[in-house]
Amino acid sequence: MGLGTIIENIKEKITNLLPSFDGFSSVRENIKNNTKVIMITVGALMVIIALLLVLAIVSHTRNLSGGDSQSDTGNDPILRERLPVEDFFLPYEPDFVPDVLLEREPKESWTEEDVRPFWTDPLEGNEGTWRKRIESGIDSLLENVP
Repeated sequence: MGLGTIIENIKEKITNLLPSFDGFSSVRENIKNNTKVIMITVGALMVIIALLLVLAIVSHTRNLSGGDSQSDTGNDPILRERLPVEDFFLPYEPDFVPDVLLEREPKESWTEEDVRPFWTDPLEGNEGTWRKRIESGIDSLLENVP
């Protein structure tokens, strides 16, 4: 059994197996029908591979030429500058609170027209609720009387 017979046997086995795979013919037809899509996909993969290679080369050369990346940060003049303390802490504030500064002088007396937007009658629609609260307050006061 020589090398020639082994190769012929393998060749025969492959030729006998190929007709049993009918899916290959449909794959060939799909490739012929969608050549643009396949070309775009292959092109995108090539671009991604090229970018990964460039990234690997650049990072490899940076590590070789620069040495340790931590020693590079110590030589950078921007990183060596001290930041002023005032940037991190609030300025000192005095312990006293200033008086209230009014934008206008307070009124001596209020008219009914001035009060109307701020006044609501508590008894409107809530008489029962207020009556119960008042009675419970009075009851609690009277319970404590000796």
